[in-house]
Amino acid sequence: MLLIRPFRGIVYNKEKIGDLSRVVAPPYDVISPEEQNFYYQLHPFNIIRIILGKEQKGDNSRENKYTRAARFFREWLSSGILKKEDVPSIYIYGQEYTVEGEKFKRKGFIALMRLEEFGTGTVFPHEHIFPEPQQDRLSLMLNCRANLSAIFSFFADPSCEIDRLMEKSRLIYEFEDVEGIKHSLSAIRDQKTVNLICQIMQDKKIFIADGHHRYFTALKLRDRLRRDSSSYVMMYFLNTKSSPVTILPVHRLIGGLRSDEFHKLIEGVKRFFYLERLGRASEKKKEDDLKRRMLFKVKSTKNTIFGMYCREEGYSLLIPKDGVSFPKKVNSAILDDLVRGILGKNELEKGREIDFTTDVNLAIDKVRKGKFQIAFFLAPVSVEQIKNVALAGEKMPPKSTYFYPKLISGLVMRDLEDAV
Repeated sequence: MLLIRPFRGIVYNKEKIGDLSRVVAPPYDVISPEEQNFYYQLHPFNIIRIILGKEQKGDNSRENKYTRAARFFREWLSSGILKKEDVPSIYIYGQEYTVEGEKFKRKGFIALMRLEEFGTGTVFPHEHIFPEPQQDRLSLMLNCRANLSAIFSFFADPSCEIDRLMEKSRLIYEFEDVEGIKHSLSAIRDQKTVNLICQIMQDKKIFIADGHHRYFTALKLRDRLRRDSSSYVMMYFLNTKSSPVTILPVHRLIGGLRSDEFHKLIEGVKRFFYLERLGRASEKKKEDDLKRRMLFKVKSTKNTIFGMYCREEGYSLLIPKDGVSFPKKVNSAILDDLVRGILGKNELEKGREIDFTTDVNLAIDKVRKGKFQIAFFLAPVSVEQIKNVALAGEKMPPKSTYFYPKLISGLVMRDLEDAV
């Protein structure tokens, strides 16, 4: 049974901060070193100093980015930069954003959820995880004793009863971030309404969208601390029956190949796929038309199909040959297994042999400049595909999904020292 609880959120003090867009940041795992510097310079109290602190010369076990994060967190809280709300609440988080010229609005809620082991029929992951990020987040949480960012999950409620209850919330603040995404945070403090939401959620199945590493880390923290408060984690819940779930495709860049390996990969691809060549163009208008044609067909087809770009072949569509079938139905898994199988490698080195991006133009530019040799373009994964994979107890390869927009860090936090 799913158990959720309200909590006393920790939020930035508008009276001391002013422009809230200057103190928030994206999740730690999508921030590049350049972006880390940008957010460090944006404001002295930006959340980046806590969620993704910088290493310094002379760091040791007593003084390091994790101990500094904990010191910042407690100092900001005691000085009033951050303030803890008086009443346990359920928080309503709204976002307005644009994708390919189309505007979207979504609204979910943030509450505490009792941690459940996977396999109990309550919480379902869909993605493989790596050990390194788990250790990093565990060190941060052990030092800060706080949930600094909500885990992104979704569920299905066709009745949309919770959505109607969310209308009873009161606004805390709203702002537009540096990327032009609008964020709003409201709170439901009425105990009767809070209890009703908790009751409605009891029979729901929860699917983790973003935050697999943080969920696994929370399980480890619970087992380490063995206290009631560490048995709950801060979770964002989105109803797929009332709000859009925007999932961007994550394209693959392949590089670091010797000449013979490159041709081996191209010939291997041709064994399984017909290559419908769209051509190449030096004029920008023709180039954009080629890209649009390729991406439109990749997105719109119901068959397994990929787009491909390399300097030798130009733009191509990859259409499975007659009689060819693949044991896996998720395109990222098919492509990753195919490339590794053709090259005879168990793994590809990230950053040199394989890289990932949601940006089509960036992928093409990197191939054109010789940083990588081939770009493969994928269609976005659907919510139903994620649910089917998760319910079957299977996992997608890393970098199969990119939920957009990300949940902003610094919106609301939770102190593990508080009782549940």
